[in-house]
Amino acid sequence: MPTITFLPFDKTAETDGSETILEVARRLGLPLESACGGRKACGKCKVVIERCAEPLPAPSERELKALGSLIGVGYRLACESAVGRGEIVVRIPEEAVCRTPVVLTSGAGGGTGPRVKPCVRACTVDVPEPVLRSAKGDLERLSLALRESHRMNGFDADPLVLRKLPGLLRTDAGTLTAVVRGGREVIDLRAGRQARLLGIAFDIGTTTVVGYLSDLTSGRVLSVRSALNPQVSFGADVIRRVSLCQEQEDGLEKLRSGIVGCLNGLLAEACEEAKAAPSDVVDATAVGNTVMHHLLMGLDPRYLAMAPYPPVLQGAQDVKARDLGLALAPSAYVHLLPLKAGFVGSDTIAGVLSAGLHRSGTPTLYLDLGTNGEIVMGNRDRLICCSTAAGPAFEGGHIEFGMRAAPGAIEGVRIARDSLEVSLRTIGGLPPVGICGSGILAAVAEMIRTGIVLPRGNFDESARSPRVRRGERGWELVLAWASETGIGRDIVVTRKDVSEMQLAKSAVHAGACLLQETFASPFRRVLLAGACGNYMDPRDALTIGLLPQNPGARILGVGNAAGHGSCLALVDRRKRTEAVRVAGWMEYQELAGNRRFEEIFLSGMFFPPPGESS
Repeated sequence: MPTITFLPFDKTAETDGSETILEVARRLGLPLESACGGRKACGKCKVVIERCAEPLPAPSERELKALGSLIGVGYRLACESAVGRGEIVVRIPEEAVCRTPVVLTSGAGGGTGPRVKPCVRACTVDVPEPVLRSAKGDLERLSLALRESHRMNGFDADPLVLRKLPGLLRTDAGTLTAVVRGGREVIDLRAGRQARLLGIAFDIGTTTVVGYLSDLTSGRVLSVRSALNPQVSFGADVIRRVSLCQEQEDGLEKLRSGIVGCLNGLLAEACEEAKAAPSDVVDATAVGNTVMHHLLMGLDPRYLAMAPYPPVLQGAQDVKARDLGLALAPSAYVHLLPLKAGFVGSDTIAGVLSAGLHRSGTPTLYLDLGTNGEIVMGNRDRLICCSTAAGPAFEGGHIEFGMRAAPGAIEGVRIARDSLEVSLRTIGGLPPVGICGSGILAAVAEMIRTGIVLPRGNFDESARSPRVRRGERGWELVLAWASETGIGRDIVVTRKDVSEMQLAKSAVHAGACLLQETFASPFRRVLLAGACGNYMDPRDALTIGLLPQNPGARILGVGNAAGHGSCLALVDRRKRTEAVRVAGWMEYQELAGNRRFEEIFLSGMFFPPPGESS
């Protein structure tokens, strides 16, 4: 059998020779970057052929275009190259390693702590022993005890709970604790007096996932765990994952089982830190965009990619954890907050809850910057929302040296006006290995301020600096020389990278302008949610023209507002009702085919002249 060995991981696999290098790497669970999920579109899955028993086929035109002169030093694209016959040894270079991202977990808490009124409560009772003269069963005696001690007039019991009842009643002299949900259903029974109640709130992002384990009695967060969404190996954006469900019969189950495994992993890690067992967790909430919601529930998402983009459902859902495959207490529920539209999900609803837009008198613009830029405009009088196809540039996607926010990623850039020398800030202070979303935004903003990039997005070819040069793909700016980087290559910003930022910022700008026009009042505050929004410099956002001109408006980062909103709904059941009201009341504006949006988008492609937007 042909074999392939991956360096520097020293992992070897047998193959029938028909698989691509990327497919084998994915089978081995290796961290080889592939933003497009192997659809031959991103050019990120670079590998270096160290040894090959039989020559590989000649590079394709796409490889030649994506790799250029790197072909001459052994580089190939893993998605294009079949393993073939015989032994092959490849190295995954530093720039193609998919690194664990730095995940933003803090939210927009007001500092006073959440109100605590969970959906579950612990009811400790002393159940009378059975006697010969009374033919009362175990359940009937438990019901009597709950009625006398906690004024519960009747309840439902999950079948799995009933199986535990006989044994528990005959320990601890008949004292047990019933975990009651909603005042009507017993979802867990515990021997003796065990009143500790735990819950977990999930924020399921397209790229990263966060779990917040909380004490449901105090509302205190006990542990926060995060991970890369395993679905990224099938594509960095939701449309590619929807396509997988269309193309492969088992595509939906692959994606669903991947995210369920991820959530269970976060649950186990959080419980270990809190010295608890996953079966002690009796309630959960989950938020995410509409595609993430559908994939978790196992709902076919294919029609979300087709106009008019209808979701399978929009309302809030309460689902048994075991039906989703989650390893909480067997009879616990997962509450999924409501959706608004095909591309405005429960993460946006949770963000509105967290930021309190629906209660504020201040006209506010709320932006969650990602592959789909969700935007909400309004206050307590009116809320309007939309979703713009911003593309992945704000997460480092479609950028030559783009990467997620991970150690070594360039996150801040400053360029001296006179010498055009560059100073960088990287995550973790490590040698640079790529550029994340806030980094590319900062770089383009600085290039505009120093005149390297002109309003149309083209380079000033008269700039006098060795950093501004014509490369294989046109004009580019060298951010870091090869000797300074962790990948042994110059890290540059290309003209194409600038174009990607133009498209992304123009989409967000146009959506925000359109909502402001509809609201018929200027915003007085801007809230930037998500990792890119939280870490970007507001001055950079104004420089590139990301936001509508509105002098005097305050710009604030609100962290992971979606995650914080999920936590609020976990510990306070009233927030779940509030979320339903917000989703029903908030107006949705579809941008597809909107001529006014197209007009603003085209005019917004230009960058403001230096100094005009600062």
